Amino acid sequence: MKTTLLILVLLITLISCKQNNDDADIGYVKAMEIELTPPPPNEVMDVVKFAPPEIKDDALEHGLPEEVLNSGSTALNKKKIIKDGEISIKTKDITTTKKSIDATIKSLNAYYEVEDLQNNSEQISYNLKIRIPANNFEKLITSIEKGEDEITYKSINARDVTEEYFDTETRLANKRAYLNRYKELLSKAGKVQDILAIEENIRVLEEEIESKVGRLKYFNDQIAYSTLTLNLSKDKEFIYKAPEEDSFAERVKRSLGNGWSSVVNFALWLITMWPFIIVTIALIILIKRIKKKRKKSNKQTN
Repeated sequence: MKTTLLILVLLITLISCKQNNDDADIGYVKAMEIELTPPPPNEVMDVVKFAPPEIKDDALEHGLPEEVLNSGSTALNKKKIIKDGEISIKTKDITTTKKSIDATIKSLNAYYEVEDLQNNSEQISYNLKIRIPANNFEKLITSIEKGEDEITYKSINARDVTEEYFDTETRLANKRAYLNRYKELLSKAGKVQDILAIEENIRVLEEEIESKVGRLKYFNDQIAYSTLTLNLSKDKEFIYKAPEEDSFAERVKRSLGNGWSSVVNFALWLITMWPFIIVTIALIILIKRIKKKRKKSNKQTN
């Protein structure tokens, strides 16, 4: 009995020692973990790491056109129309018609972009390319139609470029926003590789912005000023004119010249044909000799 109790006491003692050792190991590991924790970053090292800017198209409120932001969908409903047309007119008095067109254009604040005059034996015509404020375009058409001249051709076109216009405008705003962000990054970049990458992106963006700005300028010009191509023409009366005959002396002189030219041309032709002439002469001589021999042979047989 005493032996059994002694064994139990020894087991309890060993188990207690083992638990104490495990707790000590755990505490040592925790202490090691605390000691191995990396130190906080040095405040002196503030170099900015390069990363492309993240800009969402639907979050660029600061970059969108003011009219779109202020009026919501109202600006998008504002139509951007490009009007142009072509008219051909036949007139009996082209000088009077041209003066009338000049006066009308001046009164409507328009101008000639192209003014081309053609005058030949059959027709006299003006090819005119007129640029006129869009709000006066219909007035010019009405004024031309009220004239007494005959309109032989008319074509008026109106192109709706609203969607393309605002799409270009929005893309331009987005690219400008990107450009501003890249410039901010460039001022903070510390690595040469990052600086070169940012500068390349800035260069590409500036070229794209110039292209979009040019496209918008073209749209604004075409929208603000309509274009009308106007052709004025007048057919000239055909007058028959009998050809004038030269004097007798002139005709004799011309005939002598033509005769001498014929003689020269014939001589040159003979020179060109000399091989054929020689062969023909040789054949004629040969045929004559053969005929003579036949006659002699016939006489001898008789």
